[in-house]
Amino acid sequence: MRQFTLYILCIAISLTMLVGCSSVKTLETWRSSSLPAVAEYKKLLIVNINLDENVRKMFEDIVTAEMNESRIKAVAGHTYVAISGAYKRNDIAAAVKETGSDAVLMIRELNTGNQQLSQQGQGSVLYGEGFLPSSWDLMIATLQVSLYSAESEQMVWSATVKTSNDDNKYILSRDMGQLLIKLLRNDKMVTP
Repeated sequence: MRQFTLYILCIAISLTMLVGCSSVKTLETWRSSSLPAVAEYKKLLIVNINLDENVRKMFEDIVTAEMNESRIKAVAGHTYVAISGAYKRNDIAAAVKETGSDAVLMIRELNTGNQQLSQQGQGSVLYGEGFLPSSWDLMIATLQVSLYSAESEQMVWSATVKTSNDDNKYILSRDMGQLLIKLLRNDKMVTP
């Protein structure tokens, strides 16, 4: 019985860690009115416009992996497109052709900053002993996600997303990938 209880506890902890609290929230989405009711793109080229190459690679790899695990074909753009400074339209077009992608999903940061959070009457020690106020800084960022049709090179879908955990790029990337899967499927932009 004790071993069964330990097994159930391990499963519960694993599920909590897997699901967790999402660090991203959708502020708004837009879908082109010129698209048919269902515009299911088959393969996405993921491009994170970020001048920090290490962050960019990690972000694109994680978002791509999340999508591929959910049966959405995706390719990380860092292998095909350099973003050092200003990228060129021809670079994106060449990457689309080379990867066989029919859409490009571009992610860029609109703004970022710290937000100080305060919790009155709650101590920062064990069990709130002493009931002292506590505060901490949280890195907040707003991201713009745009989906472009490879055929027309026009934007067909976009979302504005607010993050509450921008300082942890791994968690942000994972949560962003999961959110994008949900949003793109809800708006019938990718195959289910």
